Amino acid sequence: MARTPKIGENLPAPQTVEGLLFHYQPTEAALWLPFSARTLALKAFAREIPHVNNGNKIWFSGLNIREITEQFTVQPFTRLSERKG
Repeated sequence: MARTPKIGENLPAPQTVEGLLFHYQPTEAALWLPFSARTLALKAFAREIPHVNNGNKIWFSGLNIREITEQFTVQPFTRLSERKG
């Protein structure tokens, strides 16, 4: 039987004042990111994304979640005729 990961109740959103410094487990951070908890952990172990490593336990602060979001945000394409300068 598969074990369901425990997710804390009333988690602060990463963009709030309380959430910026809150430390989320990978299962909790996955609620805010387009990655599964396993993928987040693997990317953290490979040092591909910002995270907090506390004795081989991976955590993500709200700041980390915002940085990861920005890291994987694709900006819209602009045509040369639309560019100014």
